[in-house]
Amino acid sequence: MLGVGAGLLVLLALFASRLGKDATYVPSPLLGKPAPPFALTNLDGSRLTNADLAGRPYVVNFWASWCTPCRQEHGALRGFWERYRGQGVPLLGVLYDDTAGPARAFQKDLGGDWPLFQANEEAQVGFGVRGPPETFVVDGQGIIQAKFTGPVQPGALESAIEGIRHPTTAGR
Repeated sequence: MLGVGAGLLVLLALFASRLGKDATYVPSPLLGKPAPPFALTNLDGSRLTNADLAGRPYVVNFWASWCTPCRQEHGALRGFWERYRGQGVPLLGVLYDDTAGPARAFQKDLGGDWPLFQANEEAQVGFGVRGPPETFVVDGQGIIQAKFTGPVQPGALESAIEGIRHPTTAGR
């Protein structure tokens, strides 16, 4: 049994080990595993499955027009889309507890023209989404390589995609 002093030291060491860490970070058990199968319906009515994306990396962003952090991350998503859309890296905006009208107004107001998809409970459950925004980066083999909970920061998606494309130079 530890004395009061030793117990206090253990508690302080545990607390200090968490200083500077993101308190909202929850590691995803999906990292390094295949993305769950999904079939999404675009707001224009067309369908897309993960099989349609085989062989190329893609990003799935679960978001909502009523979500303040989604508004905060929108510029980072727009920057990513502008850089990577011509390189064949799709950005899929999947609604979370939202509808087409507010989603289109949100995108028109803040800019960007990446495809938006109707809310899809099966995809939300498959990806383990708890609430918006949550963003997943999937490599060309369909493996989830990164997950972002909360607003994506500028450059984060770009770093994740470059890490997939050039794993030996990632982080330099």
